[in-house]
Amino acid sequence: MESTVRAPLPYGNACGTCARAKCRCVPRSGGGGRCERCHRLNKECRVPPGRRKTQPQTMSRSVQLERKLDGLMSLLASSGGRTDLPTPVRGQTAPQGMGQTEVESEREDEETLASEEESLHTFRTQRLQFLPLIHIPATTTARDLKRQSPFLWRCISAVESKRTARQTALCVRIRELAGKRLLVDCDKSLDLLQGVLVYLAWVTLHSQPQKSSLCIYSQMAIGLVVELGLNKPAPPDLSMTVSNSNAVGHMPGLKASISTLRTMNERRAVLSCFVLTSIIAQFLGRMDPLRWTPHMKECLDVLAHSEESSGDGVLVQFTRTRLLADQILQGPWSEGLYGVNTAQTLAAFHLKVLQSRLETIKAEIPIQLADNKPILFHFYDTELSLYEAALVKPLSDEEFSPQRLDHLYTCLRVVKQFFDLFFTIPLAGYTSLALPYLTQVSHGLVTLFRLSTLDYPGWDKSAVKGTADILVISEQIATRMGKVADAVGMRSEGAYCDPFSKLGMMMQKLRREWAVRLPECPQVVADQSSGEPSLSSIEMGDLDSFMDWPEMAWLMEGVGTRGFI
Repeated sequence: MESTVRAPLPYGNACGTCARAKCRCVPRSGGGGRCERCHRLNKECRVPPGRRKTQPQTMSRSVQLERKLDGLMSLLASSGGRTDLPTPVRGQTAPQGMGQTEVESEREDEETLASEEESLHTFRTQRLQFLPLIHIPATTTARDLKRQSPFLWRCISAVESKRTARQTALCVRIRELAGKRLLVDCDKSLDLLQGVLVYLAWVTLHSQPQKSSLCIYSQMAIGLVVELGLNKPAPPDLSMTVSNSNAVGHMPGLKASISTLRTMNERRAVLSCFVLTSIIAQFLGRMDPLRWTPHMKECLDVLAHSEESSGDGVLVQFTRTRLLADQILQGPWSEGLYGVNTAQTLAAFHLKVLQSRLETIKAEIPIQLADNKPILFHFYDTELSLYEAALVKPLSDEEFSPQRLDHLYTCLRVVKQFFDLFFTIPLAGYTSLALPYLTQVSHGLVTLFRLSTLDYPGWDKSAVKGTADILVISEQIATRMGKVADAVGMRSEGAYCDPFSKLGMMMQKLRREWAVRLPECPQVVADQSSGEPSLSSIEMGDLDSFMDWPEMAWLMEGVGTRGFI
């Protein structure tokens, strides 16, 4: 008799024994309740109670949203466009409410994405013009940057936020995250370095509560540069980065954080770190900047010929002027410059060398950058550092020096050029100013105050007031800073909660402090009795700690270091 070949049961209907063994489940011809395999092996054959349930295919979120919108449109069309519709029945309420929720969620996502893109665009096109520490291609989206450099993106978000409450929360979170990643996790990455540089350049102005952090974060940036090896040539092999004295460092499981290929953004980061720490070191007077190395000179030369970003040429000029500024500040090359002893010859030689270097830097500025405002700000500040040697208290046996008088008038000319340029910036443009420019404003104001109070044969203080009146300039700064928040739509809980209004208040306080030591200033007394809130009535803490700089207290006294008058 010919045997009949029986087909196995369909998928999902096999007995439990065959299903666990992943074998075909063939029913017996004579029945009996067991399949062929269970009968042959004398095993219990448990038939499943029913077919295996399959989950229905889910539609994508966009398809679901489209169907809900179609249903809403059909409902509106059937109502004839009437606005006085009765309350829908219970069966219609659920899908309609779900549709509105979906639409609102989609709208919020789109608004958030648009806001992030706007923040990135503003940072890329406006802030980086004043300190091009990174190149972000126009094709890079906010989502891309958030994924590639999360800490950097947090810092950018804090800088670009126009709500002071949210900005404060972001600044606190940045500090906490920086401490955790640097000190707890010992993380070392370019993302972290770039974020710390953005913090130093811009976040310090917006940071609340205000704390003295410039020196600490500067050392963080310097430490990251050293850990990443950005101040030295990229090694061809990571094993070359470990000292022969470090036996643990040669263990196979340890890997250095140093890259073997130097990128352009790494070059920008190390030069920006040098510029920032050099300026902060000059401002604080108690720390050293990132030490200049031959590899950093190589990075400078590479960026000088780079065409990838228009900001590279600007960063090159910043670096060159800061190198000269460091040489000027290293001193004491100016000792005896205006005397008649043998030291005068050596000091005069140093001065001529520095003057020649300054003129060379100015002559080598590319034509397309000759009128670049950020470059001019740095150039004027460096020139001021060179000639303010004339403000050093003269020696007791020093005779009248025409050269000193000439240098004093040069200082006055440079200060006037600086503030004339400063007042050409539109109100909205002040939000893009980085830390270096605020320290330069401080430098210019202190120098102008000393020029306004200096007693020296042949020095005309009335000419100083006619050329650059410090009370008029400080009043202009205070007025313009007070209008910045409204110009950019910055929202705050109080009239002086935003950092620019606080800066305006500080200028008013400095103006009154300086006016006490300046003759013929009755208008300042009238200003104090005006309707403007007094400093003591404003809940903003001590103004000496404004902008994260308690060190600005010396600015109000007009007395600095190095024997200045």
